[in-house]
Amino acid sequence: MSSHIDDFKEFIRQNSATDAFRRYILHSDCQMIESSQSYALKSKICDKLNVGFDNVIIVGSCKLGFSIKPTKRFVPFGDESDIDVAIVSPTLFENVWRTALEYKYSNADWQSKREFFKYLSSGWIRPDKFPRGENFAFSTDWFEFFREMTNSREYGDYKIAAGIYYNSFFLEKYQETCLEQCIFEVTQ
Repeated sequence: MSSHIDDFKEFIRQNSATDAFRRYILHSDCQMIESSQSYALKSKICDKLNVGFDNVIIVGSCKLGFSIKPTKRFVPFGDESDIDVAIVSPTLFENVWRTALEYKYSNADWQSKREFFKYLSSGWIRPDKFPRGENFAFSTDWFEFFREMTNSREYGDYKIAAGIYYNSFFLEKYQETCLEQCIFEVTQ
C-alpha cells in the first residue's frame, strides 16, 4: 500500500488537483473492493435511487486505498473505514432539497439543520444531517437502504455511506479542495 501512496504523492507533486481528481477519483478502479463488488454496489444504488450508473461514484479511502481527509490524510483503508459513495443527480438533489425546505417551513426543527443547509449551499447533501423521524420519511428510507446494503456484507465488512451532489462541478470542487491540501502538504 505504501508504494500506492508514494505513487499518488509523486503524481500530485507534478500535477494539478483537477488532474488528480480525474485520474484517481474518476478514472481509476476502486482499490479496496473487487470490481464485481463495485459494479454490484453501484448498480443497486442507481436502481434504488433512479440515477445513472455513471452518476454513482465510489470515492474516499475505499477508492484510493487511503484517505485524503485532513484528519486522516494518507492513512490506509482499514477495518474501521467506510465505503463512501458520491451520487451526482440534480433531480435527486432537488427532491431532497425541496422536501427538507418544506420540512423546515413546517416549523419543524432538527439538531443539524444549520449544517444541512451549510452543505446544501456548497452543492451537496450530507444525509447524516437529515431530519430524523417519521415526519421526514426520506431519511428513514435512505438509512434503511444503506443499512441493508452494509448488513448484507456483499461489499465487505464496511459501512456504506453516500452523499448527494447537485452536479459534477460540486463533486469535483469538494474533492479538489482535499486534493489541493494534499498537494500543499507533499510540496512543503
